[in-house]
Amino acid sequence: MKILVVSDTHGNESLLKELVSSYPKMDYYLHAGDSGLDRDTLYPFESVRGNTDYYPFDELLRIYTPMGYLLIKHKPWFANEQIKDNKFLINGHTHQYSFYTEENKIFLNPGSLSLPRDGTNGTFMIMNIEKESASIIIYDIETKIILINEQIS
Repeated sequence: MKILVVSDTHGNESLLKELVSSYPKMDYYLHAGDSGLDRDTLYPFESVRGNTDYYPFDELLRIYTPMGYLLIKHKPWFANEQIKDNKFLINGHTHQYSFYTEENKIFLNPGSLSLPRDGTNGTFMIMNIEKESASIIIYDIETKIILINEQIS
């Protein structure tokens, strides 16, 4: 299963279109909120509601992956009941990319595609999840330099 994840694009529709054009064969395109766009404009991205979104997105989105459930929300604070039944926990909001594991859970933030606060040109994440393993790569949008490349088994 291939998943492209972005966050905090704040109305920058052109970068989203560029990513879909560059990576056309994803199983999911996910947005961790603060898109500033309505559902039709955001398509094919599925999104959660960010703190600056005024369109009717859900607060949480949960999808099944071959390694376990993926939960995505905007703000980085997860309640215990959200953590326990999910393998991948994705958030946005901070405008800084991150990856860490804790108690066999994988916490991810794709960073901000258009308004980064981490010294990059903007970032996005590609996940390739299989039953026994996953790869998680976070790229700089402008240079395509790999900032994080993690293999999980």
